[in-house]
Amino acid sequence: MTNNEVMLGGNGTVGSPDGVCKRMRSTELRRCGKILSAAAGLLCLSILAGCSQGPSSSNPPIAAQDRVPLPSVYPALRGTVGQYAGLGYTGPIVVRGWGLVAGLPNTGSGQMPPPIRKLMLNRLLRAGIGFYTRGTGDIDPNQILNSKQVAAVAVEGAIPPLATQGTSFDVYLKALPNTGTTNLENGLLWPVGLRVHIRLADQSDVVARARGPVFCNPFTSKGTLKPANAIVRNGRVIGGAMVLHSVPAVLELYTPSYRITDLIQRVINQHYGNYPAVATAENDQVVKVRILHRYRHYPMRFIRRIMELYLAGNVPGFNAHQAQVIIRSLRDPAAPHAALGVALEQLGEPIIPILNKHYNSSNPAVAYYCLQAGARLGDSDAITDISKIALDTTSPFERKAIYTLSHCHDRFLAGVTFRKLLRSASRKVQIMAYKALLTIHSSIVYSQEISQKFIMDIVPGHQRCTIYVTTHRIPRIAFLGRIPSLAPGALYISPRDALTVNYLPAKTKTANDKKTAPPKEPVTLYYRSPLTGQTVSMKCGAALPSILATLAGAPNPFAKHFNPHQPFIGASYQRVVEMLYTLCHSGQVDADFHMETISGKNRLLMATLNRPRPSRSTMTPSAKKGLATQPSSTPFSTRLPGELPAGAQNSPSH
Repeated sequence: MTNNEVMLGGNGTVGSPDGVCKRMRSTELRRCGKILSAAAGLLCLSILAGCSQGPSSSNPPIAAQDRVPLPSVYPALRGTVGQYAGLGYTGPIVVRGWGLVAGLPNTGSGQMPPPIRKLMLNRLLRAGIGFYTRGTGDIDPNQILNSKQVAAVAVEGAIPPLATQGTSFDVYLKALPNTGTTNLENGLLWPVGLRVHIRLADQSDVVARARGPVFCNPFTSKGTLKPANAIVRNGRVIGGAMVLHSVPAVLELYTPSYRITDLIQRVINQHYGNYPAVATAENDQVVKVRILHRYRHYPMRFIRRIMELYLAGNVPGFNAHQAQVIIRSLRDPAAPHAALGVALEQLGEPIIPILNKHYNSSNPAVAYYCLQAGARLGDSDAITDISKIALDTTSPFERKAIYTLSHCHDRFLAGVTFRKLLRSASRKVQIMAYKALLTIHSSIVYSQEISQKFIMDIVPGHQRCTIYVTTHRIPRIAFLGRIPSLAPGALYISPRDALTVNYLPAKTKTANDKKTAPPKEPVTLYYRSPLTGQTVSMKCGAALPSILATLAGAPNPFAKHFNPHQPFIGASYQRVVEMLYTLCHSGQVDADFHMETISGKNRLLMATLNRPRPSRSTMTPSAKKGLATQPSSTPFSTRLPGELPAGAQNSPSH
């Protein structure tokens, strides 16, 4: 009988079916016991491993290249969005292009490399130059490029972080090397497209466009005007570039997690609104953020607020407890006070009673940052105390208080405080008060746009006038205080004799002279065009704003009653700034002249314009603010044709 027959219960010599079954059952039990003991051992090992490594995650394993070291977070800021995610595209996006500056008084050069000349020629042809069907058949594009009234320049700029479509920014110009260009002052940059990569053989898409009048710093390092024969091969177009595509705001998790991205999305939407959603979790690593309209001019401020949101803010009692934790942390001199102040504000209006108890704290940092949070949350008591700090010249938080007051809800009290600050002995405080008045759109600031060249602001007051000139983003000339006028007999002649301003005093009356009223327009403006040699003479009043409006004004050719024969000078912003400086420093105008200086942030930006950028970068945490930065990545496309490898230099041709 076979084994099968024994198992089936047949009779045979091997043994009875009952005995066989007993032996088989004992063998299987021993085998199962060994398997169970081995499984139990593995289970114990896994439990011990889990206890040593912390709670297990249901997420898939993370690749080594995707692991990013978490930034160091101050203890009171643990549990915020900034602990788990960083912001992509935090750095400015450098863009470049090749342009043409025209309107130069024979200080340009027709010299340029052949690839650049071909590029400029094609650009002129696409603009319709040299075609009878466009009415420009008598204009030769090659003749334009060979003229000394034009100069080829390299155009560079930096799109601000998280810039929206239509945002303006400055561009910097540099005459091409090995060319005869000697001066770019008062030139006009013709429209040029700016790209992330400008290698002629393989260019990326146009992401911004630039055009406008060229402004060259008219002062030397010692603060005096440059001589008339100075060689000026660098310049800028103030606010002359415009962004064509919005830069997306993207939060990237340091460690991928669907649970964390979903939690960040819900916390942001509950705090800032969900219709439409402010935050959208794209996947386990990316949360896309929509910049709110009220923060369109300050997108980074909005992102910093998001970074200080606590993920446990919806837990009952958490906000009140965390407010106490933050207030205690403010007493630490090494604590990140600015970040703690923002986190305190993000806890919401329910913590105002807690803040109110610390408005008069003996610790200056605790008192100020509690007042700052209370003022931004709408507490009227905090706004009143913040205005007192802004007026206190001995307070270390004076300038911070001015900034906070310019973004609070009580615009009336803020305006009253800023008007008092305009009489401050500190020029920096005066200028901060003026900018704060612009921020709150105060009615005491009278603004007039002069022929789309610059904005003239008049802030009346009883103090000596300060003339403030800006050189960044928006060209503005502000008169802070008494409106200045030219002194009788004043005479100004520009460095190259193109402009003359003369105030002829009224003749001395004699007994036989008839009584006549003094002339209403005693100032004569005389201008000779450096290009054509044509002269224009105009009359205006002695007040400086009247002189500026007449000097830089030009008729609008699209106006309904446009008169093509109306005389005008149309002086550039550069000529106006040079005139104001000379009149103030020569004592012919009772006013102080001050020109905006380039901040450290913009100075660093200018230094990085020519720095080569790698073609691919990774997100690295910032040690200072805990934000992840991608200074070399671009949000406009996932792939840039012709992007150079790290360390390679851009060149106009192969």
